[in-house]
Formats: sequence, structure tokens, C-alpha cells
Amino acid sequence: MDNKPKLTSLHVNTYALSNGLLTMASTAPMTYIMMFCTDYLGISPVAYGTAMGIAKTFDFFVCILAGPIIEKSNMKHGKYISWVRILTCTLFFGNIIQLMDTSAFISNPTIKLIIVCIGYCLFHGSMNFNATVRGSLVRKLAGANMEDRRRLTTRQSQVGAAVSIIASAITLPCISFVEGLTGSPTLGYFLVTLAFSLCFLACNIFFIKLASPFDPPAPQTAAKQSASLKDMIEAIVTNKQMFILVLTYTLFNVGSQISAGVTTYFFRVTGTFSKYTIAITTRSIVAFIASMVIPPIGKKIGKKNSLVLGRFLWSAGALFIYIFALRKDGSANLVLMTIGMCMLRAATYTYMPFGVNYWLDCAEYGYYTTGKDMRGFAAAIMNIPTKIGMAIGGTAVGYLVAWAGYVPPVGDKLGYFEHMNRYMMVIGLIPAVIGVAAGILTMFFYKLTDEEAAMYAKANAEKDSVIEA
Repeated sequence: MDNKPKLTSLHVNTYALSNGLLTMASTAPMTYIMMFCTDYLGISPVAYGTAMGIAKTFDFFVCILAGPIIEKSNMKHGKYISWVRILTCTLFFGNIIQLMDTSAFISNPTIKLIIVCIGYCLFHGSMNFNATVRGSLVRKLAGANMEDRRRLTTRQSQVGAAVSIIASAITLPCISFVEGLTGSPTLGYFLVTLAFSLCFLACNIFFIKLASPFDPPAPQTAAKQSASLKDMIEAIVTNKQMFILVLTYTLFNVGSQISAGVTTYFFRVTGTFSKYTIAITTRSIVAFIASMVIPPIGKKIGKKNSLVLGRFLWSAGALFIYIFALRKDGSANLVLMTIGMCMLRAATYTYMPFGVNYWLDCAEYGYYTTGKDMRGFAAAIMNIPTKIGMAIGGTAVGYLVAWAGYVPPVGDKLGYFEHMNRYMMVIGLIPAVIGVAAGILTMFFYKLTDEEAAMYAKANAEKDSVIEA
């Protein structure tokens, strides 16, 4: 008799909402952290880039260790749910520390930057574990049912897009409201981040309660299974499809990190910062529409074609910004800039609804072809390209902003770039070239089809049933 709990819409929606609220909670830190450091904490772009390079390198090493640590663990509340319980707290505190203005009691910019980096490492280090356990929970919640797997990841992308509309529309106005109320230009960043983080905290606690039956505690002997860094590396290098996926995602993430890291400066230096909320809210609305409209298309053309299409469409959006976002007189063309931003975000929804399924498909392929079960590492491997992209692209941002000659604002005087043409290359042309390269690699070297993936998952599930019997 099968005692496995049944996956319901409540499970699917809560899984998606908890992740969406985490994204909402991290909106202010992810969007404004560099500007917060350079404009309010008095930290130079080069110092920021160097410190973040160190922090993101540390974050990467945590990332590659997260998978083996999780797979070796066997805590009393379930293999993955136990981690969700711990991470709920570490994500909360790491997130709010990033935008704390320590200027009132610390004058040294280096110490202030160290505190920012501590918060960054706590939050993003926790995200390494969180992304891994949430990805692994897809297999726990859905089993070998490919439609349920797709339902979980698609709903997650849809809810994430819907929550982003709210976050985009209210984040900056709320920050400005607090500034007007208190006279502090920085307190709003902290209080808004705190409020959003509390929403995530409440929802994630509810998700833990719902998902626990799907991840019951295993016998203590299960913790003795092989799960080392060597095993995870083997899961990549011996699986040619997984290796290509890691390579192309890494390349693309470098470009997207560069683009995302400097977008705020466009509105800052063109004197249109008050319009930023309109632009990012419009982008979020378009993203939500894309999340509803595009997944059926993706289902029809398949995961690989969706991934290739997304890479090229994203590159077209970056190139559009490079060519059209700035007028010849140096003023911002807000309409065309917003269109370019919408193109970037919408393009990701050609493949984002499949989420961890790309990595699970590769892991099923590896298990079927080699007989060695590395599926537990799929979600951990998924996080590696993101972290490499953040380490390389996120570090490069500081140096590229300095290369473009950024001068922070003083009093009522706007900040500016001494070489605006270089800045436009950073925000548009360089990311576009990187995105095209990622698309070409995916087109010619990633071979796994949806039909093959479903066949591998079914065969592997039957093999598991025989072993368990």
C-alpha cells in the first residue's frame, strides 16, 4: 500500500509563495546594495568590487560544499525539511544585515564594508543550501511524475513574477516614505527589507508544516551513504549533458550579473531615479504576463529549445538597451530603456518555469546510463553556475563601473560617468555578447530531449522500486 501523501494545490502554491516572498525580501539588497555602499556608506567602487570578490569567492566554496553536506545529513525532522527549518532563520538575519546603515557608530568605511559582506555571506551562503533543498524537495513532493515536477516549478515562476510586481511597485516608494518621515535616507532600506523578510518568515514556517509529511526522517544508517565533494564533481564531469548545462548557465549568469548590477546607475546618473519604480514595476508586470503565457509554448517546443530561445531573446534585449536607451544628447529614453528591461526579464520565462527540471533530467540521464545515482546532487549543481556568475560578474561590476569613471553624487549634484559610452557597453553590449555565446553552446552541445528525460525518470523509478522491495 502506498502511504505517500498526495500533492495538492495547497502544497504547490505554498511551495511557490514561500520562494516568491524570499525573492521579495531580497529585492532591496539585490537591487540597491552597490549603490547603498557607494552613495551612502562612502565606499569606493573598487573597494566594493574587491570586497565582493572575496565574499563571492567564499560564497562559491560554500556552494560547492552545500550539496555533499546536505546529502550526508540525516536530521530528525527529515533530510531536507530539517534544513529548511534552519535556513529560515539564517536567511532572515543575513538579509536584513546587508542594508544596515552603520554610519552612526562606525566611521571607518572598511569596517562598514566588512559588516555588509558578513550579511551578504550569511544570506547567500544560506541560499546555497536553500536552493539545493528546495530543488531536492521537487523530487520528494512530485516523485517521478514529470507533470507534477513541471507544475511545481512553473507555479514557482508564476508566483515569483506576481510577487515581483508588488515588490517593484512598493519598494522604492516605501523607502522614500520612511525617508520623508524620519529624515534618514538609509533607514527606509533597512525597514522595508525587515518588513518583507517577516512575510517570508511566516510563510516559510507554514510551508515547513505542509511539506514535512513528504520528507519523513530516514533511518540513521542512511546518513552513511557516499556524498562527498568528489562525488558531486564526478556527477558533473562524467555526465556530458550536466557538464554542458553547467558551462552554458555559468556563462549566461556572468552576463546577467553584469547587466543587473549596473542597471540602477542608469536612472541615478540620468536624473530619472524617481522613475525607476515605474520602470521596474512595468518590467514585473510584463514578467508576470510572460510567466502565464510562455510556459505552454515552452511545453510545446521542449526544454532545450526554450533554453536556446531564452538566451537569444535576452541578448537581444541587452543589445536593445545598448543601442536605444540613451539619446545622443546624453538624456535617458525611459520608454525604450523600460522596453529593453522588459525584454530581458520576459526572455527568462521561456526556460525559468522548468527550473530545477533541467538538472533533474540530466541527473536521471546520468543514473540511467552509468548506474550510479547522483540525483541527490542535481539541485546542488544547479546552484553552482549562479554562484560562479555572481563571483565573476558581481566582482567585475565594481571594476567596470570604475572603468567607466563613476563619480558619486555630492549634495544635490547628480553622480555621473566620465565615459558614458563605456557604461552603455557595460549595461548592454558586453552582456549581449556573453548571452549569445551561451545560446550557441546550448544549441549545439546540449542534446537531452523531453521524451528521453521522461523515459529515464520512469526507468529509474522502476529500478528504485525493485531495490526498495
